[in-house]
Amino acid sequence: MRTPAQRAAWAVVEPLLAELVSADEVLIGVPMYNYGVPASLKAWIDQVTFPRARLETRVVVTAARGGTYAPGTPREPVDHQERYLRDFFAGHFGVQDVTVIAVELTNALVDPWLSDARPAYQESYAAALAEVAA
Repeated sequence: MRTPAQRAAWAVVEPLLAELVSADEVLIGVPMYNYGVPASLKAWIDQVTFPRARLETRVVVTAARGGTYAPGTPREPVDHQERYLRDFFAGHFGVQDVTVIAVELTNALVDPWLSDARPAYQESYAAALAEVAA
């Protein structure tokens, strides 16, 4: 028997989980905030996380990052965005097919100190568009 508070909580969670489980494909657009995901995405993740749930779907993450966290860069070890999302979908839903398409150096468009990085941003943006097209 569920309490009124438990029923009210489930009334919020159930539609989110039903939408996720029924999806043919999951697309998540996410900026990097302080090396990780925004609190709003984390709150959604907390709502749809259930033990032993399985998704039979593909997950695509489009990510925007102010700096560069690409393999081989000094900040690669502090990228807690991509790894977190891959680990979440694999660990909680058994999804191994997670595609991450990231645009690096987006702050180069607005930060004068990064203006020299604009060509690298443009290259990253073009590579992401090509990956989407493929």
